Parts: sequence; structure tokens; C-alpha cells
Amino acid sequence: MRRLAIGLVVLLLLVFLLGPLAMRPGGQRLAMTETPKDYGLAYEAVQFNPPDRPITLRAWWLPATDAHAAIVFVHGGGSDNRNLPNGDGLKLARDLVARRYALLMMDLRNYGESDATDEGVTFGDLEANDVLGATAFLSRRAPDLPLVALGFSMGGATVLRAAARGAPLRAVVADSAFADIRDVVAAHTVAATGIPRAIVAPFLWSAEHIHRVPFARGDTIDEVRGKHMPPVLLIHNRNDPIVPLEHCHALAKAIGATVWETDSPAPGPFGTHIKSYRQQPGEYVEHVTAFLAGALG
Repeated sequence: MRRLAIGLVVLLLLVFLLGPLAMRPGGQRLAMTETPKDYGLAYEAVQFNPPDRPITLRAWWLPATDAHAAIVFVHGGGSDNRNLPNGDGLKLARDLVARRYALLMMDLRNYGESDATDEGVTFGDLEANDVLGATAFLSRRAPDLPLVALGFSMGGATVLRAAARGAPLRAVVADSAFADIRDVVAAHTVAATGIPRAIVAPFLWSAEHIHRVPFARGDTIDEVRGKHMPPVLLIHNRNDPIVPLEHCHALAKAIGATVWETDSPAPGPFGTHIKSYRQQPGEYVEHVTAFLAGALG
């Protein structure tokens, strides 16, 4: 009994002290190990500001010859940056530039080389303002180009919310976007830390109620439902262990989006999450560019 009591005390201490660490929603500063130059791409380091905070956001501008449009390229949450390394983001950028799409590959606030905020990561809520800042920057930098967006996981939720708030986007592609972060955090924590799913719940409770991690701000579907949206393509792998396919279907129903389901396996704790391009690069680029061409007329 004494050992059991000690074990329970230790568990409670871990929940209280490590709750926010286990459930850390993102913002880890992943080192930038590659640049577009490594993939034969011309680029320029640029910076701009969002409309809601006096912070600086940093990005790479990748021009394209006779570009069809400029793509706001938005990485995911967790440990990520503008390169989208877990999704082969720079290879995808190379393929999109080859199809005559310019890209603005940006670091969201609290990620990569962009500034931090007191609120920390808000799962797409305040981050949607970063996309608004990106579109304002592109409207000055490339005023003749129509603007579209491509986001991954939390970045997918972010671009959807930005569109719902009136960002001047002619089309949106959201890959592995979540409808509500609460359903995703436990799976992400298991994948990131190895903590057994059976004991994740108290860490989640601790993170939200003791350490004030704002999971309630990650309700994407409530913000986009009923809003005027541009054409939207949702890409989702049927085997995604982090964001279940049901999230894609719920979002599609709420906004009338087009859906492309992929079905390629991928190893590792994060499995197929944001890996549809890595698994099917040719087909992925065809789907995305065909959708954008149709949306742009």
C-alpha cells in the first residue's frame, strides 16, 4: 500500500509539473538546416507584420517565371518551421515553382525565426492573423498575382480560419487539418513523448486547467461553419494516426469543400500525418495544381 501511495503521489506531481511539457502544443524552435538554394531555387529572405501584434514574421519568397499565383505556404504545429521538413516541404516547393507558382514560405509566430508572443501557440486562432499579414505583404510585393494558400495540420486549420476572416484568398488547400484540437492533442502527445495513451488524460487536464494551455481556441470547425469561403481542397490520409479522417469529413460538410483521400502507409509514431506528398509526390502535385487552376479560372 505504501508503494502504491508513493506511486500515486509521484504521478500527481508529474501531472502537475509536466502537464504542459507533455501536452506542449508547439512553438519549439526547430533549427533551419536547409534553404531553397539546396534545391536549386532562387529565394529572398523577407519579413512582415501581422495586424494584431507588434511582432515580426519571417519568410522566404520564392518567385516563379510567369507565375499563375502566389501561394502562402504554412507549416504545421509541434516541432516545425517554414521548411516543413516532415512533409518534404522544400521538395514540394521546388515542384510547385516548376509548375509556375510563386511561394511565400512563412514561419508562424512562435515558430522558426519569427517572433514569440505572450499568448504562445493558439492552434490557428491568433495564427490566422499571420496569414492575413502574409496576404497584405504579397499584395504589395506581387500585386498582379492572385493569392492562394496551402497549409498543413495546424497550418491547414490556420489558413481555413484566415479565409473565414476575409483573407483575400482565391483558393485554399488544407492538408491534414483538424476540426478541433482537443481530439488531436492526445494522439500527438503519445507520438511525441511515448507516454501510454491510457495515462494521457490527466496530463491533458493538467495542461488545460492548471497550466492554461488554450485548447479551447483550437475549434476550427465552429469558426468556419457558415462563413463565405473560397474554393477549398482538403487532403487527408485515411490512416492518419494524429488527425483522424473524420475531421476532414466534418470540415468538408461544414464548408462544402472538395476532398482528396490518400491511402499510402508510412512508418513511425506520426505515421502518415502530413506525408501525402512524400508518399505520392507526382499525384499530389497534380491534384493541387489542377485544383488551383480550376479555382483561378
